[in-house]
Amino acid sequence: MFRALRSVLCTKSKYSVFLNETPGWRIGRNLHSSQSRTAKIFKDHENIYAHQVLEQSANPYQLFSLHKQEHFAYTDLDESILSLKSDEKINKDELKILFENFKAVAFYCKATNSTISEQRFNAFRNRYCEGVSLLSDEQLLESLRLLLVLPKEESVRADNFIELWNALDVECCRRIENWDTNELLLVCDAWYKLDLARICDFVKEALRKMGRKVRKMTASQLVQTMFLCNVMRCSLYEMMDFEVNLAHYVQNMSLDELGVMSMGFFKTQTRLRNPELLDNLYKRLINELDTAKDITLVAILKILRYSSKIPQVDKMKELLDKMSQEKLEAMSLLTCLHVALFGCELQFCHNKIVEYVLMRFERELEQTRLKDLERICLVMGLFNMKTSTGIEKTLCARVLHMLNNRIDEILKYPNCFLNCLHYLTLCGFYNQEMLAAALDEKFLKHACGSNLVMNRNVFHLDTFVKVNLKDKNYLGPQLADKYRKTMGKMLTYYIPERNSKYKLSATDHILLEIKDIISTLLPHNTLKHILPNYARPDIVICYDSQQRTSLPLSNICPEDYSDLLHLF
Repeated sequence: MFRALRSVLCTKSKYSVFLNETPGWRIGRNLHSSQSRTAKIFKDHENIYAHQVLEQSANPYQLFSLHKQEHFAYTDLDESILSLKSDEKINKDELKILFENFKAVAFYCKATNSTISEQRFNAFRNRYCEGVSLLSDEQLLESLRLLLVLPKEESVRADNFIELWNALDVECCRRIENWDTNELLLVCDAWYKLDLARICDFVKEALRKMGRKVRKMTASQLVQTMFLCNVMRCSLYEMMDFEVNLAHYVQNMSLDELGVMSMGFFKTQTRLRNPELLDNLYKRLINELDTAKDITLVAILKILRYSSKIPQVDKMKELLDKMSQEKLEAMSLLTCLHVALFGCELQFCHNKIVEYVLMRFERELEQTRLKDLERICLVMGLFNMKTSTGIEKTLCARVLHMLNNRIDEILKYPNCFLNCLHYLTLCGFYNQEMLAAALDEKFLKHACGSNLVMNRNVFHLDTFVKVNLKDKNYLGPQLADKYRKTMGKMLTYYIPERNSKYKLSATDHILLEIKDIISTLLPHNTLKHILPNYARPDIVICYDSQQRTSLPLSNICPEDYSDLLHLF
């Protein structure tokens, strides 16, 4: 595998992008550095599902659609409307004719599958863009509907199309202060339907205005605004207002609507801090678990995992207890993965549930994405799984073997490969050839670029090689000393001290309290860095079991870890 990866990285093939040899590409990303060629790139399965929730709800959402009575079929077009002069200002009579002509052009294009980017529409486009500022609000909305009627362009920057939607975008932005929340949501939905929400300026500006009124929103306005935050992947100035308002409506929303809210909270990296709201989400999910759809379940699990603290562990256990093997069998593999990940933040492991999930992965391993392999390996490595069936050993061995056949996927997602190897070493599984491939300088440059010194898992893998393979004839590459020195400084935490001039974190206080308690029984103890695998220091003691007493550490304790592994 080492030779295969190296040969691909060194060959000018489609993967030369990752060596930064192809202009217009960035290391590690399979996307052009220029803007997307198609607007469709911004729609994903999760957003489509969330919008369907709004469409199927009985609540009054502001959804944009074509009028049902519009069934015009223009198979011929009066060419005179395409050869317009723009010497004079547009008057009201001409504006009305111009608007009707735009409708004729749009339905003609639809009937004949013509695109507005054709040169024959240039003059008409110029004249229409001149009159956009004179359109009434209803005509402006109708113009957006006509953009929906037009056949899809290959690019959102196609001639004529870009000028039309830009002109409409500018005019929509000018009217933001005159529109109320429902009108803003309706126009935002129009831009979403056009697949232009993340490109146009209107949605960002509208969200900025609506962000000042979140606490006064109705339940449907709240959900639709959060949907837009999810689409835009951006938070409003005060996301706490969403949480405050949601606490009022949580019992009145459907579970699917709560799923849409959860997507928005998670994608904007907003934790829920209200314990009562968290408890209500747990109760709703527990009570409706049997009927919960997979995407809704995953969305709520994500935000609960992201937001839960120690007081929520009992609710977490209650939820996982209700999940049976039959329920897990009915779920998709991705949903099962999120069930297994559910307790990771609090290091709460539900052994029975995790074992069921590992069995699902072992059965469906051939179809599993590398990204999902990485995350299930995280579960096994974090919890140090030891099941009665030994399924974790079987799965680790199979994953390690399967990585040999995933070179294309590894080159596309190199960090997933590095993380997989690290988590597998925590479970005691490794392959020297793969470790050599992962630590190869070219692969690390491809995977990490200029951020190598901040990649903790690479640091862990190199330490694993230096410590665990020291006597096993490992001959592959290792990190250069200059990198280890910098990474040691960047990734290893300080040793906390009381009465320090630096402010101590909550974790530091807990560690010092533990040390004080230990000191009452074993007075000879100290905080020391032994291995760089662990960012925080350990409490080191020396205990004579025969004398049943602690011994001084001055002569037997190794030096603190400092940059390089000199102690080995």
